[in-house]
Amino acid sequence: MESVSNSKTITIRNEKWLLLSEKAVFWKSKEMLILCDLHLGKSGHFRKSGIPAPGRINSKNLERLSYLIDQFVPKNVLILGDLFHSSANREWFEFEEWLQKNSDTEFTLVTGNHDILHNTFYKAANFELHSELKIGPFLFVHDNGKATELPAGTTVVGGHIHPAVTLKGKGRQSLRFPAFIISDQRILLPAFGEFTGLHAIALNETDKAYALVEEHIISINS
Repeated sequence: MESVSNSKTITIRNEKWLLLSEKAVFWKSKEMLILCDLHLGKSGHFRKSGIPAPGRINSKNLERLSYLIDQFVPKNVLILGDLFHSSANREWFEFEEWLQKNSDTEFTLVTGNHDILHNTFYKAANFELHSELKIGPFLFVHDNGKATELPAGTTVVGGHIHPAVTLKGKGRQSLRFPAFIISDQRILLPAFGEFTGLHAIALNETDKAYALVEEHIISINS
């Protein structure tokens, strides 16, 4: 039966995680906000290449992140890859200005395939960088499929594929929605950025899926 909420508390490996309709997770005991795939600068990169793209995507993403920081006051914001879409442009420097306004918060980046800026950019912005990061029973990566061999009792957490589920209506109607995919073995996070695609996930028997529909989280199969 489907249940609806704008947040959902789950227990995974004896830790409380709050799934948020803003496409992020708050790890309560660590006071950590976790998200992935912002793809900042993507709209500017497209426009530079002559491809029409929305103009305020960067601002909207950062406004949503500011809201979450104000609400939860995390000690650390952990970003699981694809922070910035391509080479530096004006939107990167706007992001640096935004970071200065949030200097009380630590930022950590697990690098993804789109994070091609030289490390000096991230270090100048006071980012802590990792290719993958183990915290307690969780291994944080960008792409779950490229995680190193996992010890028993470990859950790999990542994004990269912009996970989605398909909800079917009457007749042949169907819509895709971004989703959290949760099991003891893996957690897939939805892309935080607005200007991103969706990839429908084939669920395993142990997966629980939580679709993000407007401002609600819908539990699909639990």
